Amino acid sequence: ESLRRGLPVNRLLAEFGRVLRTRPDALTVAEQTKLFSASRSVDEFNFFVSHVCSSPGAKKYITLVVDLLGLAAFVATAIVSSAFFALQACWQQLPRTRAFGTSGDFPGLGWTVSFWEVSCGVTAMCVGYALGHVLCRRTCCFLAFASICQYDPELKTAGIANIPAFLRSSREFVVLWDEAYLTRLWCVYELAVAHSVGIPIRILPTDAYALLAWLQLHWCANSWFCCLMWMVGSGWGARVAFVSSVVPVFSLQANVGRAFASLYAKLQDQFDIFDVRSAAISLESDRALLVASIEDLFNGSLDRFNSEVRIALKSVALQSLAGQHAIIPYWAMLLQTMPLMPFMCSVLTSSAHLPLVCRVPQYVSGVTLVFCVVPMVSAAAMHLGRRFIARISAGAGVAAACIVIGVFLTVMVGVWSALVWVLPRKICLGDLRRVGLSDWHAVLVAGSLNGLACIAAVW
Repeated sequence: ESLRRGLPVNRLLAEFGRVLRTRPDALTVAEQTKLFSASRSVDEFNFFVSHVCSSPGAKKYITLVVDLLGLAAFVATAIVSSAFFALQACWQQLPRTRAFGTSGDFPGLGWTVSFWEVSCGVTAMCVGYALGHVLCRRTCCFLAFASICQYDPELKTAGIANIPAFLRSSREFVVLWDEAYLTRLWCVYELAVAHSVGIPIRILPTDAYALLAWLQLHWCANSWFCCLMWMVGSGWGARVAFVSSVVPVFSLQANVGRAFASLYAKLQDQFDIFDVRSAAISLESDRALLVASIEDLFNGSLDRFNSEVRIALKSVALQSLAGQHAIIPYWAMLLQTMPLMPFMCSVLTSSAHLPLVCRVPQYVSGVTLVFCVVPMVSAAAMHLGRRFIARISAGAGVAAACIVIGVFLTVMVGVWSALVWVLPRKICLGDLRRVGLSDWHAVLVAGSLNGLACIAAVW
């Protein structure tokens, strides 16, 4: 039990992941002692982290921040932006500048853009990511070079021998996956033991999560850009901002799909040719310890271990990566578009003075856009890239195909927006009364079309 030491998440993510950027083979004895002292004795681990020490620490930090703190940041963003929306909708309008006033698609019903929701909501998101780990003092993980003593050979040998016991004491096994993972002996050993003891395995591709974080920053900038452009040209400025913002995002997501297909194929090849005898390791002195432990677990046969990796582990890993309709799960799709929530609250607040029959379709469509439409179209972009662009050789052809997909999906979103935003506006303003449509039909049209979008997103 004295060997079971966990690293608190607040220390794991402190100083922007300094621990994750550490190379244990490059540390002095004093530095190894300090690193080991950051861990503490625990009864169990909330999760077991498996990663390649030489991989970029920044990507590993971003992956864990998004995975561990993404929900907290999402909730903080939702609460803050919704609170400012409710404050202005139900009590008192906060100060605004007339410089950002427009009539948009409502001639004679001018409005002034509210920046409060998007500013404070995005700030809450950033604070949640940057400081959320401070509240994770009781959550502990196993991180090999911090949980196993590196400066005492006897303690290190005992720690390696007890990895199966550490895994049995873990609630889940988290893999920070990159292309080098299957080439490292430590990583494959941990993965194989985790599979043998039967704990849940989650594979987090670090490149995908790094892109997720970048897309969040992109959506933050887009939200501000759209608000600033809202006043230009009585509505067309916001449309230009939307197109110029969304096409690059969907194009990049299509490229992610192509990269995923390449990664999937490479993983299959790596599993098929895996041999424990040729796997790389940072410290050659650790090889004998790991080989001895593998032989103990697999009846003295390295070939049996190779077979376990090539068949059983291959099936588990590939199913984890490709066992759903979308490349990344729904919650991850929501996280990448998190800044859209405060932006949409700003849009709805700015139109709070409009007639109720005009506002209800906007409220319904705004919620559907954030929680259904954009995540669904993002998944579609990745799927199209994975299915079609993967066949194209790298170069200008890939870039052109990604842009085509980005433009196509942007047009689809534009058509949907025309149906659920522009059409209900025309109905509620009486433009279609000559064809027998009353004001309340705007709510019916928006509700039915948004319902179809919700069904598609659930699928």
